[in-house]
Amino acid sequence: MMGAVPATARVTLPASFLALLLLAPLVWGLSAYPAFRQPLGAGLAVYALLLLWRPALWLLLVPALLPVFDLTPWTGWFFFEELDLLLLVTAIVGYGRWPAALPPHPLRLAPALKPGLVLVACCTAVAAWRGLSPLPSLPPIDANAFSSYLSPYNSLRVAKGFAWAALLLPLMRRHGAGGNLRRLFVPGMLAGLAAAGVAVAWERAVFPGLMNFSSDYRPTAPFSAMHTGGAALDAYLAMSFPFVACRFPGASSRMGLAAALALVTLGAYAGLATFSRDVYLAYVCAGIVIGTLALAHQRQRGRLDGRKAMLGCALVLAAAVLLQQVFGSSGYRGMLAALGLLGAAVLLAATARRTIAGPAPAAIAVLAAAVLLAVTAVFFVMRRGAAPGTDKGAYLGYALAAAVLAAGVMLARVRQPAGGPGARAGAIVTAAAFPGLALGTALVADHWGGAAAWTDIGLVIALAAALIALRWWNGQPLWPLHRHSVGLALFCAIAMAVTIPLGSSYYMGSRFATVAGDFDVRLGHWAEALQMMDGGAATAAFGMGLGRYPVTYLWNNTRGEHPPTFSYAREDGNLFLRLAPPRYQAGYGEVLRMLQHVDLDSGRPYRMALDARRGDDRTAMTVAVCERWLLYPESCAIAPLVLTPGQRGWVHYDVPLMAELAPRRWPLRAPTQLEIAVDGGEAVVDVDNVSLADGAGGRNLVANGDFSEANDHWFFSSDHNHFPWHVKNFAIDVVFEMGWCGAAAMALLLLPLAANLARRGLRGEHDAGVYLAALTGLMAVGLFDSIIDVPRLTLLFALIIFAAALTPQNFPKDH
Repeated sequence: MMGAVPATARVTLPASFLALLLLAPLVWGLSAYPAFRQPLGAGLAVYALLLLWRPALWLLLVPALLPVFDLTPWTGWFFFEELDLLLLVTAIVGYGRWPAALPPHPLRLAPALKPGLVLVACCTAVAAWRGLSPLPSLPPIDANAFSSYLSPYNSLRVAKGFAWAALLLPLMRRHGAGGNLRRLFVPGMLAGLAAAGVAVAWERAVFPGLMNFSSDYRPTAPFSAMHTGGAALDAYLAMSFPFVACRFPGASSRMGLAAALALVTLGAYAGLATFSRDVYLAYVCAGIVIGTLALAHQRQRGRLDGRKAMLGCALVLAAAVLLQQVFGSSGYRGMLAALGLLGAAVLLAATARRTIAGPAPAAIAVLAAAVLLAVTAVFFVMRRGAAPGTDKGAYLGYALAAAVLAAGVMLARVRQPAGGPGARAGAIVTAAAFPGLALGTALVADHWGGAAAWTDIGLVIALAAALIALRWWNGQPLWPLHRHSVGLALFCAIAMAVTIPLGSSYYMGSRFATVAGDFDVRLGHWAEALQMMDGGAATAAFGMGLGRYPVTYLWNNTRGEHPPTFSYAREDGNLFLRLAPPRYQAGYGEVLRMLQHVDLDSGRPYRMALDARRGDDRTAMTVAVCERWLLYPESCAIAPLVLTPGQRGWVHYDVPLMAELAPRRWPLRAPTQLEIAVDGGEAVVDVDNVSLADGAGGRNLVANGDFSEANDHWFFSSDHNHFPWHVKNFAIDVVFEMGWCGAAAMALLLLPLAANLARRGLRGEHDAGVYLAALTGLMAVGLFDSIIDVPRLTLLFALIIFAAALTPQNFPKDH
């Protein structure tokens, strides 16, 4: 009689079969991928080898690559992306190497969260089915099936994020064991945050300027999903930025602390530079969650010094108010100088003992301070009358005092017996440098703000001096000086250095000045989204279906508007692009632009050619090459294309084009894109055989210009009017697509998870507080934007939920 099949075999065999099934879409995807095929294949091969070596490495690499591994603007593919290929390799290797033996301490979901997770999965499956229904009337899989959000197959694109999450959950349970979530997943989130922050900084450096906060330019890098607006970048930053808090307590080295502070700077800059009010709300909410849990835990353990905590909060608040005033009177240079002075005061207020007590050391300190003051003043006076651009006397004086102070700090920190000669000498030098630094700060502020800056900088100097006086009057350091306190002080300094200039910009002021009006518009849009549902009981319970909002808005919006659309049509075997102009009540509005990356040289002659056919003479077409990343065009060279009036058949156009681009070199050279758009009238315009030829050699820079491969290499954007594409609220989006049953299931998952994380955070589990902060920040963004209509955001949302809910427990023997 044959024995029973072992439990491990019952799991391993289906896992191996699943891995084999997933090979087919991987092979197809690599063979049909329209660009970068060879480097992509090589990269995926290296990734597979890494997973074969260390299967759990996907916990690090997937969250690190998720925000930046996005080639859609070059490939045109947004239903099936390169991230899907990466995840296919992850699942194939993970299930193909499904271990025969269970890990010693596997992870399991908290029992209280399983009902919500199961119900969300069921509601998602029903909504995906409804998005595709009725199945018999589905259009064929043709050029339009996977190129437009208006396709019923858009339901599969939205469902993809949930499907990947379900596929990766068993791997996360297995590979996250043994502390791998903290060792791999958390660093992966931080690496992704760093990559996204660098991408945002690069985009701003290339276009409006890194420190140009008066421009209304809002970055989208690195998310192509923002080609129709939305909040992909906002939601990602809200989820990833709180993970920086995982590194501050563990920054046991100077390098670790420096890396954490660099991440704070990048994350704060990226979030604030979006000029998105929901990001600011998310950052504040996440900070409140982390701070409240940390303080409550410290209070429970009796480690919270209320007096010092209140003093620290009051100091931060006073410094922020004064630095805001200094920025207004002497700009960011005066503000940074004042920030350095306050930092020196904080350092001196934490001096361990009165090492300059006694007449001799005090006399030396006074004499050194007088000399430094005199030298600083001489620097300023000597350079006062220098030619513009060279009058740097104020900076030289400030730099001299700062260098002396830094030398004193380094001398005092040399390892030696407490109170030894080195420590005493360091303290003397540090104290002597402070008056010179105060004078240098005043000179920098005067250099840029003149007499208007005197009062503001005087108050900063008074606050700094008061801190030092309070320390010596108190007889004890105001706060301990160690790595954690230094890290906290630097965190506050970075936050103020980034927040104050951005918060003081004109565009930021205009954004907050329109909050009430914008909120009323959002309320109307949310009401319209619910009104557009067909009203049946099944729809109320299970929603309109995943991915159905754009096509529902197109046909059912209550304003009688018709957003611009595109499609691919075929005549006599020839495939071409069809553009439909927008129709708005006001008679004008947002147009849709078809885009393709082209590599042009400034000042070089080119020939722009295409075939066009239009149904009326009122519809106009614009063809241009612009410096553009995703949404905002700059330095456009418009082709002098004049459509022939009265002509209803195909007409060939061939016109010259000369681009005048900014003279920059890589990596700050702006990418250039060809764009085609139509506006006005009511008839469609057909476009075919697009080419952009080098005038010298005749080399065509346009790929797939005859549209024979549909949307390969072509992408589209809608710059301003985002309502046709997004519900703009997480809860209402869930109700629209998954119905009230889906909303209840989502609440049944998220609310118990939040309560579980809060309890764990109060018990001192720091990572639980970080996960709660990440989810809270995401929900803050979800108050005013959609989330689940971007698959990679849905996947990351689910991975964070899994990481937060998984706990180390033993599996039952029959698993």
